[in-house]
Amino acid sequence: MPEKDFIQWLDAGFVYAWRNIRAGETTAFRVIFLADTGGKLECVTRFDTAHGFAHRDILGITEGLRGKLACPTMTYNQAFDYAIRDIEQNAEIYLADFFAH
Repeated sequence: MPEKDFIQWLDAGFVYAWRNIRAGETTAFRVIFLADTGGKLECVTRFDTAHGFAHRDILGITEGLRGKLACPTMTYNQAFDYAIRDIEQNAEIYLADFFAH
């Protein structure tokens, strides 16, 4: 089972993406948005396939895990691509929301 990972730099931080691929299909993945919050690296939000379904964990600096947003109609391949695009487009919003909670 080939594993692939990469880092993508953003203005607000960076994305670490990892996925496991079998026969051209993603079988598991993590897409994590990390930011330096005053000298400490924090996970601002993440998409993954833990618990057997693709979802985004909504996090807050003081509250921790605030909720999950499922991607029920997407394959893991689609959800992986969506996660990267979503974080690219919404990183600043996610960062502000993280600090607000």
